[in-house]
Amino acid sequence: PAQASNRAIQGLARDIDQRILIQRLGLSAEQFSGFNPSLRVWFNENLSEALYTTPAELGMMLEFTVLLFAALAFSRERELGTIEQLLVMPFSSLEIIIGKSIPVIIVGFADFLLMLGMVHFAFDVPIRGSFLLLMVLAFGYLLVELGKGLVLSVISKTQHQAFLLVLLVGMVDFMFTGYAAPVESMPQVLQWFANVIPAHHWLTILRGIALKGAGMDVLWPNVLALAILGTVIGAFSLQFVRKALD
Repeated sequence: PAQASNRAIQGLARDIDQRILIQRLGLSAEQFSGFNPSLRVWFNENLSEALYTTPAELGMMLEFTVLLFAALAFSRERELGTIEQLLVMPFSSLEIIIGKSIPVIIVGFADFLLMLGMVHFAFDVPIRGSFLLLMVLAFGYLLVELGKGLVLSVISKTQHQAFLLVLLVGMVDFMFTGYAAPVESMPQVLQWFANVIPAHHWLTILRGIALKGAGMDVLWPNVLALAILGTVIGAFSLQFVRKALD
């Protein structure tokens, strides 16, 4: 808002200077009316910082919540010394993974719904697009982060180690989401790297649906990229975790 006001004042001062100069030359100001460029802001007309940053914070909250709870799934068992009891139970590795994943999915999705309601009613962040589409894509992104968290869980020996790994992975994702700095302003190599970060596509989808009212006709490149990354990460994490448990 301050920058917009400053630009408006500068434009007004420039217009007055031009009119005074034309009058001193003995000419008519109407002959040199030209055109007046104006800045038009779409989707955030009041330049509200909360309207731009809050959806991004909501998206990152979903990532960190799922990553943290998933990373503690097996690391806590290993630290408490109960991992052996879990492995000798008459369950396959796939059944153990599903059993550990269900609570994370429930908590993560419930937390996202709660926070979405808060940012909508407390901060007046609109949901201009399809709410159903947002829920479906949020659930899909949740599964992607669940796979990453389970990998961190089986390679961590303690809960503290799992927590530090979550911070490391989360901060790397944060730098390439476009929240801290626009991805378009990064070097080309870093832009390519950002395209393999699921959180980058997730924040684009979340902002597109919430602020722009975008649908699949606009968001399909990000949805397709997220689906491909999710398939690769999910297949790798499932194989890696099952091998570690076996």
